[in-house]
Amino acid sequence: MGKIRLSDRFRNLLVQLIKFGMAGLPSFLVAIPLNWLLVEQAGLSKPLAYMITLFFQVTVNFILLRIFVFKGSSEEAVIRTYFKFLWGIAFFRLLDWGLYTILVEHTKIYYLLVQIGNVVIFSLAKFFYSKKIMEK
Repeated sequence: MGKIRLSDRFRNLLVQLIKFGMAGLPSFLVAIPLNWLLVEQAGLSKPLAYMITLFFQVTVNFILLRIFVFKGSSEEAVIRTYFKFLWGIAFFRLLDWGLYTILVEHTKIYYLLVQIGNVVIFSLAKFFYSKKIMEK
C-alpha cells in the first residue's frame, strides 16, 4: 500500500487548524458554565446571556490565537488587529447568536446543546477569517 503524502502547505494548514481548535478549547470550556450561570443563577434571558458569553469568548480567543496559533505574525499593532478580529468575528457571532436565539426560542432543543452545535457549525469559517487577519 502506498502512503498518502500531504503537501507541506496542507500539512501546515492542518496543524494550524488543530492548534486553532485547541486554542479555542479553554474559552469554550468556560463558556458553557458561564452561559449556564448567567441564565440559571443570574436570571438573564438566554439571548442576553449568550451575547455576554460570546464577547468573553472572542476576547480570550484572540489572545490565545495570537500567542499560540498565529504567533503575532501580523505587522499591524496588536490593538488594531484585535479590533479587526473583533468586528470580523462579530459577523460570525451575530449569525451564531441569531441561529442560537431562533433555536432556543422556537424549538425545544436544550440551549446548551444549541451552543455546542453552533461551535461546530461556525468554527471553520472563523478559522479562515482569523488566519487572514492575523497573517497579513
